[in-house]
Amino acid sequence: MPPMSGRSMLIFVSDIHLTDCLKGASVPREAMFDRFWQRIRVTRGDRPAHLCFVGDIFDIVRSPRWFEQDARPYSTVDDAVRATVDAIVDDILEREAGFFAALRSHVEAGALEITYVLGNHDRLLAHCPGARRKIWKAMTGQDDPSIEFKPVARFREHGVLAYHGHFGDPICHSGDGGPPIGDAIGLELIVRYPRLVRDTVGASEDQTDHAGFALDELEDIDDVRPIYAVPAWVRQLAVQNKEMLPPMWKSWTRAVDQFFAIHFVQDWLKAHKTWFGLDAGRKLKLLLELSTGRIMAKTHDKRLTGLYRLFQHNFDGTLAKKAVSLLDDEDNRGLRYVVNGHSHFPSMVPLGLLGGQRAVYFNTGTWRTVHQIAHHIGGRPSFLPYDAMTYLVFFPDGDKIGRDFEWWTGVMVAQDHHALPAPSHALNRG
Repeated sequence: MPPMSGRSMLIFVSDIHLTDCLKGASVPREAMFDRFWQRIRVTRGDRPAHLCFVGDIFDIVRSPRWFEQDARPYSTVDDAVRATVDAIVDDILEREAGFFAALRSHVEAGALEITYVLGNHDRLLAHCPGARRKIWKAMTGQDDPSIEFKPVARFREHGVLAYHGHFGDPICHSGDGGPPIGDAIGLELIVRYPRLVRDTVGASEDQTDHAGFALDELEDIDDVRPIYAVPAWVRQLAVQNKEMLPPMWKSWTRAVDQFFAIHFVQDWLKAHKTWFGLDAGRKLKLLLELSTGRIMAKTHDKRLTGLYRLFQHNFDGTLAKKAVSLLDDEDNRGLRYVVNGHSHFPSMVPLGLLGGQRAVYFNTGTWRTVHQIAHHIGGRPSFLPYDAMTYLVFFPDGDKIGRDFEWWTGVMVAQDHHALPAPSHALNRG
């Protein structure tokens, strides 16, 4: 058989966020992968397709297992941290066995190759060779004790630089290589909050409702995007059942107070303090302090909505600007496409010409449920929940219709059975 020539099909997917026990997506990952593979199969050509996972495939940070002992994802990496990571990975592999079996079947059939790039929620895998080995065997069927997952991948045949995208986010990346504050936010606020609400109302872990409120809906907090909109989401959920507003507000205030009492958080805020401007620490502290005040208890939402819009505007474009700066690095010369994940919001941004060729920034969005804040109309912030699925494909040489790349993004929105009542004048004062 003559050797195959030319570039292969290259695909990018990110932010699947497989968890050990938190609420999963309404569409199983196995079913999503099957739908995805049907498209890939008919266009990959005579070479294996190459699938690059661009970070946060495993969510190591957001697991209640961390609460069972003293170790935390933001702790110094030691045997206790590694043991917890191993246990979380074992549970995820068992829970998502169908998804990994589908991946592995195509790898073993010679139709698929895989690269795993680390993100911020799976960064601890860099320190856990046993967990990496188990993941790689589940994905590929190959038992490789020396397998490495890197933070960056370069595909020179396609001109692509791929990394998760958190490098440009000071909340989710630490320049000194240490744990980011995002690890503490994800665990101590996002994962802990539903448990604090249950504790406040005296509900057991297996109790499904309280005073007509579906307690399981609290687990959706993990899907709120952007993450700084969590306080507004908490309030919207409570408005659907006024009896739950006091305990939900009390629990959120308790969660924030406990968060600021953590030594790691206190040290991080001190280390990131600047004398001038609104640094990342001050922004975080401001939003959380605002969220525990009258805005949660009452309905002065217009100002907070404006603040959300301002912070989102400042964040928009940051990842693309970071991409431009990295394309200028000597190690990345000749590359002209940058692929990120991280934000969970898919995007494609033309960057201009680089060496006479077009340069483009892509964000691969996510394969999970998203509760996205809406703030353009004003007034009380609201959210649209949907199941998202985005992927980017660079086609092999000789594609029948001459495609270089395609960027696919889709959402599924269920019928709205939990619409909020139209707000009265009294509920919109301020």
